[in-house]
Amino acid sequence: MTTLKAAQALCRGLLLAAFASTAAWAQADFPSAPVRILVPFPAGGPADVIMRILADRLSLRWTKPVIVENRPGAATIVATTALANSQPDGHTLGDATQFHVINPALNRNLPFDAARDFAGVSMVVLQSIVLVAHPTFPANTLAELITLAKSSPGQLDFASSGPRGVGHFAGEMLKHLAGIQMQHINYQGSGPAVTDVIAGRVPIMFDIWHSVKQHVADGRLKVIAFTGLQRQKDAPQYPTIAETYPGYEVTIWQGLFVPAGTPPAIIEKLRTEVNAVLAQPEVAERLIAAGAGEPTIMAPDEFAALIRNDRDRYRALIKEIGVTVD
Repeated sequence: MTTLKAAQALCRGLLLAAFASTAAWAQADFPSAPVRILVPFPAGGPADVIMRILADRLSLRWTKPVIVENRPGAATIVATTALANSQPDGHTLGDATQFHVINPALNRNLPFDAARDFAGVSMVVLQSIVLVAHPTFPANTLAELITLAKSSPGQLDFASSGPRGVGHFAGEMLKHLAGIQMQHINYQGSGPAVTDVIAGRVPIMFDIWHSVKQHVADGRLKVIAFTGLQRQKDAPQYPTIAETYPGYEVTIWQGLFVPAGTPPAIIEKLRTEVNAVLAQPEVAERLIAAGAGEPTIMAPDEFAALIRNDRDRYRALIKEIGVTVD
């Protein structure tokens, strides 16, 4: 080996050692201050409850406060903007949902770039969506619902927890694939929508399975179909919409993000710690009791692929059906 090559090899070795030492120091020293989780929804809602369960457990592991900070507004844009403008040191995380991929497809003038300005840390929960109906609704199957909708175009109403949310797009996707017309009845939250469907004021709605599961068990609602690719593990007797319309898939997820530029060692420490919390049986019990379903642990590349796929899918759907910001 020449003197020059030996010197270059020595430099590379020193750089790698320095990087490894810095990464190890960053992981060991983190967190060095209270950690904030920005939640883009009001306190007391499902997303808020999930993040508070996670924050409680992380606080115990770190002996540092983990504070849930509610920043509702503008379909999650307020909280997402705050996250983008935060210091990229791992002490500010953001709770992200499908709005993270839906908003860019709807609005070209966002104060951030959803693909460039954030780094994914970890999936937290992946929830099933279900199409439910009032027990007296004349259709009991998806085929019967499609026939009913075609017999009276535009006369069938469906509810969701809000405009341009996952429940809304679940209905729009079904309309598009089945070639039917339905009117979207938009509510400010799942609770009021479920109340009206149970009361018979709106016949059907798309909602999170664990939010309506007890109503189904009590006979106040009935299941038409689920929106995932596979049948629901705890309710395998019910079909999926994909069994009739292949490729139909709508789920809702919650994950944690940090601002772009956060050191990879810190992101890895956060991911490891969050996943360790999600693996605790008592955390799973609390999430299920809160209606969030079971925690979901994903490998980094799997989480990244899910985000990319959803981004592409919602962009294509929004372009196809012409949903706009009112």
